[in-house]
Amino acid sequence: MANLHVIYIPGLGDHRLRRQDRVVHFWRHYGVEPEVFQMNWGDKEPWQPKFKRLLERIDELHAEGHAVALVGISAGASAAINAFAARKNLIVGVVCIAGKINRPETIHPIHNRKNPAFVTSVHDCQQALKNLGPTDRKRILSRFGIYDELVKPADSRIPGAGNHYAPAAFHAVTIAMQITLGAPSLLRFLKRLSRF
Repeated sequence: MANLHVIYIPGLGDHRLRRQDRVVHFWRHYGVEPEVFQMNWGDKEPWQPKFKRLLERIDELHAEGHAVALVGISAGASAAINAFAARKNLIVGVVCIAGKINRPETIHPIHNRKNPAFVTSVHDCQQALKNLGPTDRKRILSRFGIYDELVKPADSRIPGAGNHYAPAAFHAVTIAMQITLGAPSLLRFLKRLSRF
């Protein structure tokens, strides 16, 4: 197998990544091949074609001989879990950071209009979680802040997975700290899984 290929799935507002793409590109120094996969949550396209493109990319990388892992941020965590449930034989592991995974009924109604694919993804995520057994869940690491004004810790917890509080408060700060200072440990988790 080639080096571990890590697909980074950003959250809402991914049409303007600012520094995220540069930070993720730096992950090469930790011995992985990173790639940013933009869902383009706000373009009003339905969830299914977006999800199809993500699965096609995973299939393509696997066909090329790569070990594939996913890192889902905020809204991107639901996409990562959905993809893992659909391709768990091709994906070595998943990391979710401040992920909106549970309780789709708590999503603000404005997102039905602004980010409809995100709403569908979180709803679909509930069935995806049911399709993940105990062994699958051990290949998931979910990190979330001690306080998050947007995504509550209960929305990020996955029973049977590695659920860890990050030493940070507020949504953007938690994400920023985890993809920079927290990157070595989360990538070690994924690299360890890729060796099995």
